[in-house]
Amino acid sequence: MSSNKRQIEIKKSADKAHQTIMGQNIDNENLATYFKSVGLAVVNADLSDLAATAYTLYNMEKDQPQIIVENTLNHRDWIYMLAKELGQLILGWDYQVNQDNPQVVERLRQEANQIDGIAILDYPFSDGSGQCPTNNPTEAEANLFAEQFLVPSATARPILQDLDWQTLSTAQLIQKFSLIYFINDQIARNRLTTLIQEVSQSK
Repeated sequence: MSSNKRQIEIKKSADKAHQTIMGQNIDNENLATYFKSVGLAVVNADLSDLAATAYTLYNMEKDQPQIIVENTLNHRDWIYMLAKELGQLILGWDYQVNQDNPQVVERLRQEANQIDGIAILDYPFSDGSGQCPTNNPTEAEANLFAEQFLVPSATARPILQDLDWQTLSTAQLIQKFSLIYFINDQIARNRLTTLIQEVSQSK
């Protein structure tokens, strides 16, 4: 588990990315459209013969990252994988969401693994051995980023308060957040646990 300081940094990165890509919008169902508006191409593909259900490439000809996601995933899981790949991209490369980032371009020039104008952009997740490169995000960190990105506190806390959450059961809250943010129940549960603590402490 990441340190508390690292978790705060990840949440701030996720909030910043959400503000840059989506502003105050919460319609995650259309996340691919928002990604494309800031130069992040999204591609559906059959990845059934690979170990991963999503990964990120860099298209040298178009000068933009391409997030490739398994096309057989249900739409909520597909959205989650988009957010998770974005997290891996940002946390691993300090990538600011735009099409003109000298950090990324310089790194790609050093990248030996380029085929037909495409470079693999992201690091693999840590295998748990602890022998991962500096700044390589772990899977848990990418998960945390994705959950915070999809349900940012800035929009979620007011929604929670408007729902009069103390009169609702956990199951009812999970159902409402799943529908509002177009996320699966586990993400809704995780975020609600944190949000309820935040709202309670602010009183």
